[in-house]
Amino acid sequence: MRNIKSRRSFFRYMAVFGLVSFYSSALHAKTAKEIVKYQESPKDGKVCKDCLHFIAETNECRTVAGPINPNGWCSIYYKNPMLKKDTNESNITGTTV
Repeated sequence: MRNIKSRRSFFRYMAVFGLVSFYSSALHAKTAKEIVKYQESPKDGKVCKDCLHFIAETNECRTVAGPINPNGWCSIYYKNPMLKKDTNESNITGTTV
């Protein structure tokens, strides 16, 4: 019976240890620019400033290491669904109401 109690104590300790180490460590690391094929110019009209991962206040990316050009592009680009198109672009100028 002593052996079973010892095993239970061990697994409890390991569960607590696992939770503590999970919450105290960084959950993600940034990727090098070379790996994601980062470039300083747009590709097919896609730019970093329209990406879900881009942080405009600091010109940083949540997933790519180093400073990021807002007009750059990389292979993990994902269009931010919260961005709206400028409505002025679709207006026709020169019409009278």
